[in-house]
Amino acid sequence: MNFSRPVSIVLVMLLLTCAGCSRITFGYNHAGWLLRYWVNAYTSFNSAQKEEIHRDVDDYLRWHRENALPEYIAFLQELEVLANRDSALTPSDVIRIREEISRLYRFTLTPSIRPAAHVLSSLDDRQIQELRKNLAKKNHEQRDEMLSGDLKENLAKRANDHIHFVQELAGRLSDEQKDKIREMSMHIPFVTRNYIEHREAMQGDLILLLRSHASEDDIAALLAQWINTPPTPATAAMQGTLESYDDAMDEMTVHVFDLLSPDQKHHLRKTISGYIDDLQKLHAQIEPAGAAAAPLTAPHNPLR
Repeated sequence: MNFSRPVSIVLVMLLLTCAGCSRITFGYNHAGWLLRYWVNAYTSFNSAQKEEIHRDVDDYLRWHRENALPEYIAFLQELEVLANRDSALTPSDVIRIREEISRLYRFTLTPSIRPAAHVLSSLDDRQIQELRKNLAKKNHEQRDEMLSGDLKENLAKRANDHIHFVQELAGRLSDEQKDKIREMSMHIPFVTRNYIEHREAMQGDLILLLRSHASEDDIAALLAQWINTPPTPATAAMQGTLESYDDAMDEMTVHVFDLLSPDQKHHLRKTISGYIDDLQKLHAQIEPAGAAAAPLTAPHNPLR
């Protein structure tokens, strides 16, 4: 599946790319601390803002456990059906998986828009400047990590990431399998720079809004656009590159599944089944009604 795309959902990536199922439960049960730490790293919030962030994170996690986990479970159950099927994966199977990942991305982040906009609208000029500097620092670190080499080096690094991801799901690969995956990956267009530039442009728009002391509604509208709108290519050629990337990733996914041995496919099915079991147990731990503040309302999903 196309998990190499920069889908930076803290919880989704935490839950779906762990090496062992027990780490899912550990990570999820510490997600509140992780999210608060992540948010507080961007600027120095005052005590009132910190209390609001603490409440927002708790509300979000209650919503997530009640509403998002069943969505993840249903998605993984669909993957389990595909993994158990005797026939090969088809391009239409992979496209459906990719579209569902995008839907889950939007579904997961939508409830965070309004709380984030409310806190951002309360930032003063000093906090906005600190936020701008920290965003620039994190962008520089990511560029240094993901774009520091020449094209061949960046492609090789991405190929190693693809191999690592397949091994996380299906177990140890043979040298021949690794070579075949590496060869396919090296011929897929490199679009990481485009997604990083898109994010940096959106961050720039956000800082401009904050500096103008825009309303909470205007900030929320920008965040919603950021989540729901894919990067806009500057040229027709770049649009073609992004489309070629999607097509090539879909094709590689089909071929990688074909490369797996019966034992590796069995390992894949066990991995998916383990994720499902863990998420079902987490979902079963929902607090009884009235034991905590009411969860956020699940967003309307126009894609269903």
